[in-house]
Amino acid sequence: MGRLIGVGGVCVSGENVGQLERTLDSLCRQNYGFPPGEEFKWSPGRELWMRENLVGDRRFVFFRDVVQRLREAGANAWVVIKDSEYRSATDAKTPEMDTVRMCLERVCNQCRSSPPEGLVITDRAIGGYSGEDKFLSGCLEDLQSGSGYLRPDALALNVLSTPSKFVRLLQAADLVTGATLAAVAGEFTFSLPVVNELKSLYRTAFGRIGGYGVKIHPDYKYANLYHWIFGDTHFVRFNVGRPLPMSHRPYATDSNVP
Repeated sequence: MGRLIGVGGVCVSGENVGQLERTLDSLCRQNYGFPPGEEFKWSPGRELWMRENLVGDRRFVFFRDVVQRLREAGANAWVVIKDSEYRSATDAKTPEMDTVRMCLERVCNQCRSSPPEGLVITDRAIGGYSGEDKFLSGCLEDLQSGSGYLRPDALALNVLSTPSKFVRLLQAADLVTGATLAAVAGEFTFSLPVVNELKSLYRTAFGRIGGYGVKIHPDYKYANLYHWIFGDTHFVRFNVGRPLPMSHRPYATDSNVP
């Protein structure tokens, strides 16, 4: 594998988003003792309280409880992962924006309302205000272009951003994306138990997660990982299903053996 880039999120209906945000905050503070203002992440840095105070099995149980709260609120999730050594799936100029665009395509697919009612809120982009402006401008330009599967009428507003420490749902999106990316990269000890919990949240179509709830680009190289990691029995392309694992594709016998 080359350098992997992952972008993902959780989708919550408008009538449930406020209650879910409060439920997650209550879970953190009352059930697990998070100090006020402390956020949770899949891989917490040294500056975060949970790095030293929420460890081992208790950390997994916390992650499981977060996923359960998302499930009870009717949320679903998707993650797009790209191997940066391969060509873009879209006409984006960088691997990072290619991954973002594939993720926005999935947002547009889910936001079918007319008039549009969808809102996308992201964590702050790397690079300070200039980096954030560039990222948000790129999202707006992509949405307005309507190229590929993007639809300019899918969202009520352009993508918005805020620091994740202020929004529990952004922290939950970090958990979903981080655990999924870690499993695809081959770290199974900590990530796979969480991914097994997430299987009920990933979006599905034609009875499979791969290519829909979790997209790994390029498919022709990584399709068998949909079987080993996410339990898919078929790889679906152009409404045609092929049994997994496919013997002529990489990772035919094991998720760690290309």
